[in-house]
Amino acid sequence: MAADRPKTQIGRQLYEILPEIYRTRDSHESGGQGDLAQFLDACGTLLDRLRATLDQRLADAFPDNPPQGPGCQPWLIPYFAQLLDVRLVSPDERGRRDEVANAVAWRQRKGTLTAIEQIAEAVGQMEAEIQEGWRRTAVTARIGMPRLPAGALGEAAAFDDAGAHPLWAARHPALTTATVNFRHPARAVQIAEDFPTNPTAKLTRFAGQPFWWRQANPQGAPCFPGSFDDVSRRTVDLRTPNWRQGHIHPKRVILYAPPPLGFFEPGRFPVHSGDLFFDDDTEHLLEDRIIFGTLRVTAGTLTLRRCAVQTLEVSSTASSISEPLVDARDCLFESVTVAGLARFEYCTLLDHCQCKRLQASDCLFAGELILSSELVESPHCLRFCRIPPGIASSASLLTYRNTSNPPIFHAFEFDEGAGVVRRSARFGEPGCAVLHPATPDSVGFGAEDGGELGAYHSWRYSLLMAAVPDKLKEFLPVGMEAVIVPDLRLHRVPHPECESS
Repeated sequence: MAADRPKTQIGRQLYEILPEIYRTRDSHESGGQGDLAQFLDACGTLLDRLRATLDQRLADAFPDNPPQGPGCQPWLIPYFAQLLDVRLVSPDERGRRDEVANAVAWRQRKGTLTAIEQIAEAVGQMEAEIQEGWRRTAVTARIGMPRLPAGALGEAAAFDDAGAHPLWAARHPALTTATVNFRHPARAVQIAEDFPTNPTAKLTRFAGQPFWWRQANPQGAPCFPGSFDDVSRRTVDLRTPNWRQGHIHPKRVILYAPPPLGFFEPGRFPVHSGDLFFDDDTEHLLEDRIIFGTLRVTAGTLTLRRCAVQTLEVSSTASSISEPLVDARDCLFESVTVAGLARFEYCTLLDHCQCKRLQASDCLFAGELILSSELVESPHCLRFCRIPPGIASSASLLTYRNTSNPPIFHAFEFDEGAGVVRRSARFGEPGCAVLHPATPDSVGFGAEDGGELGAYHSWRYSLLMAAVPDKLKEFLPVGMEAVIVPDLRLHRVPHPECESS
């Protein structure tokens, strides 16, 4: 009888409320033709569309990100923003929805750390850990300055009894000393409780998972200088703030954010390990895939969307040099060899790229680019791309607003042997080909629409990083400035808390 049930939602509901005798007579197993199920299915088709229209009409009245069900149509978000006098800056649709939905709440909490953290995470669609610059600035201790009790800062009350515990006096969390205590390490420690009572406990996502943590030994020597759990005091840094300098200043708000992991974030896309062959004379389409190995195409054409391919070899032939053998968009490659026309848009090629004819827009060629010089009537065409130096001098190449500035990729930490090595990620490793904030603007914002070049253009990493400080200008006190610092420690879970912490 299951095969006789209507396929539409409301059609099934109508079918289920019928008496059992009518469903039995309509079943093929009882000699029926299933005409009643088909009739209710036809009615359900219309009723399902009416129901979807009403659901969308209701969703269009709310601009937020619903936990389930449809959200309002994207073209309505600017109208909600105009109604609430919101300046939309996030390039991400979910971020724009949060800007409108939380506009009133953020204005009520304007200038607070809670609002700043919520804005950074909503607009930038990233995890953020915040430090106030004035708390990191070294000041001279004064006699008679009031000192908060240790219990108010999440530490044991024994820190306040310097007579009974003289060695603990230097570990008091309220001290304004600028000299670190080398006898104890300062770092973030994980709290095992689900609902900790410690007033300094914070909930942060490490490696994509939420954990409670607290700062241990704030007066101690930092285990990881420059990270979110480095709270040591330093002299004022008067340099212009960026990802590397100018952080320690009373007028700064430091936002530590984990670098994005890109294509190879665990669980993002299905993975195919090994070589893959296409030899049918047809169009081959791959979407949202990762291929560790060689993708060979000996016949037909290949279309790629949001794929990461280690090695691409296309040897099929086309009737005309104007027909692309490869059409790739939002893809990452290590090496590419195409015997005909290759068309790339928003792609990153890490190693060599060899094509008989190339058409590329908003791409990043980080390695060697080998182009045939035999084409005269059908030249190569590259626009808004990063190309190696010397390529633009080819006579058979049409160029427009390209750059030769080298990209700078993020360096990540990898466990190799008995130690941890910091280096740029290779193909297949999390963070591969993700641009570092130190990358020249001609690469980080060199695309035709102002975004970044390469495979992560549609993921808007550079635009998201730039949107957060722009949005925070409206919610910080006059003269305050926000600066985003990439922090690899947010990709690692803090060490569990121990008694000596």
